[in-house]
Amino acid sequence: MKLTTLMSGALAVTLLTGCAGGKKPTIVKGTDGSTLEVSSILASTDMNQNRYADAHLRVVSPAVTGLAAGLTAAGAMLGSFSFSSDMFDKNSYKGSSVDELPEFTSRYFTPKAEVKIAQFLSKQGGKTAYENTLYIAASRWSLVYSDLSSANSNYDLSYRVIFYKRPEGGNMFSAFTTADCAPAVKTAPLAEWRANNYQKVTQETEKMMDACLLELDNQLPRLLKKAS
Repeated sequence: MKLTTLMSGALAVTLLTGCAGGKKPTIVKGTDGSTLEVSSILASTDMNQNRYADAHLRVVSPAVTGLAAGLTAAGAMLGSFSFSSDMFDKNSYKGSSVDELPEFTSRYFTPKAEVKIAQFLSKQGGKTAYENTLYIAASRWSLVYSDLSSANSNYDLSYRVIFYKRPEGGNMFSAFTTADCAPAVKTAPLAEWRANNYQKVTQETEKMMDACLLELDNQLPRLLKKAS
């Protein structure tokens, strides 16, 4: 795993820049015999703005940004530090992971997406065996503080998933057809998010994923365009 740090040494603030993972692909079938391989994975860095996907729920507190700003200022004064565009983007900080909450795009979203895809294949007519895989890539799942100046800041829950596939009739160098879904954030106090083993996080994330199912349904004609 490659990590980018704000400063080297004992005091280092780490930026989130990328991660890999996933499970075995599934062959989705339509009633007419059409088939499509669907792979549920963690988004690769090149598809995810050079950031690692969140393999677990990520929590970023104001303390992380405060430390980053202090270290950056000190480094700049010493002339030993250069800036990058991600350094003051709070959504880029690694923060801390909630180990008991692994990402569940593959467990909640993807099975429902496969039902939508099977329905789409069944409606197209003409048995088609798609040659290229459709990827459902978990990108972002985080709780990030809303207000740096507040001692008891609320936290924003965000979720993002990416869909991509190479076009039929193309080759390994063909650009991916891509789409993504990132519903509006939900905001609440951290204590409320943490209550009952993060019950509210699970409930609100499922609502976001359900909204993304509708977006995937809208994008399927473009993602699964047949070769001309």
